[in-house]
Amino acid sequence: MVPPVVAKATRKQNHPARPTLWIIVFCSFLLTLSIPQLCHAQYKGDHIPGFAGLESGTQAPPGIYVGDLVWVYPTSTIKDNNGNKVGNGSASLTSSLDVILGSVVTNYKILGANYGTQVALPFIKNEIQLNSLNVSSSFAFSDMIVSPVVLGWHLKQADVMAGYNLYLPTGQFSTTGTGNTGLGMYGNELTLGSTVHLDKTHSWNAAANFGLEFHSSKKDEDIKVGDLGTIEGGLSKTFYTKVEGPIPMITNVGLAGYSQFKITGDSGSGIPLILQSYKDRVFALGPEVNTYIPKPRLTFLFRYEPEFGARNRAQGQTILFSVAWVAKSLMKHP
Repeated sequence: MVPPVVAKATRKQNHPARPTLWIIVFCSFLLTLSIPQLCHAQYKGDHIPGFAGLESGTQAPPGIYVGDLVWVYPTSTIKDNNGNKVGNGSASLTSSLDVILGSVVTNYKILGANYGTQVALPFIKNEIQLNSLNVSSSFAFSDMIVSPVVLGWHLKQADVMAGYNLYLPTGQFSTTGTGNTGLGMYGNELTLGSTVHLDKTHSWNAAANFGLEFHSSKKDEDIKVGDLGTIEGGLSKTFYTKVEGPIPMITNVGLAGYSQFKITGDSGSGIPLILQSYKDRVFALGPEVNTYIPKPRLTFLFRYEPEFGARNRAQGQTILFSVAWVAKSLMKHP
């Protein structure tokens, strides 16, 4: 979640632009499902889509980073397996999240990659457990995210990232509660992504990051959420503005998007057998702009991604704001 635009600022100062020879193809982004009709509630995974976007496959330079991210998700729509709206649409819900972020990227190398780690402390209002709008809770601590391993490679042709995320059930959870702030389960996620520079000046970039998520059974329930896939990325154009000092102000503008889909259905004795083969999916696409201002070492970001193509889940709008600060640079200078 550390803004990769900082990496671009550092390379603009210290390294010449390099040509690229390959482009990411978003094959999985067009994933479709062919399952029988009817709509049944699907349990939510830990990964909330839309947290990553432009240059999602780029790791920031070595340094210590702190930041805050605000996510808002209004919805009044539940879609069934055929894409039809469930109910009369009179109900509505806005789920919101505030995440305090801490991240370190080191100069220590593993397989040629910079090693990093990250912790996210989330506070949520109206945590969506199922694809149901019957949710009501005040802001409270949710499930923590710890990323003990985040690896970043900076190649001649592209940037590559790989990592592991651990979701801890630190939020409130009750099997019958509608005010839960956590999901009552552990989540393990493996991620792999890349940002490809499409021209010699690195002003056009395509990126994608794929996460594969596995879950434990829910607390006090024989319910296991199915394995989940999430693709996040985008296509961006970079603009440089000269300011005082050697590093320019850098602004990225482009289209960001995501797709999230169940790879396996939910399972366990708490779920009727007829429902265990059902899977959900959703797509989203919209604008993003982020700006790095070098003197205060701050990055500001805005992303808006309306969803479409939902099946067996809510369909709404993802709105995200964030600010990140480079607390200390660990870059080695020649």
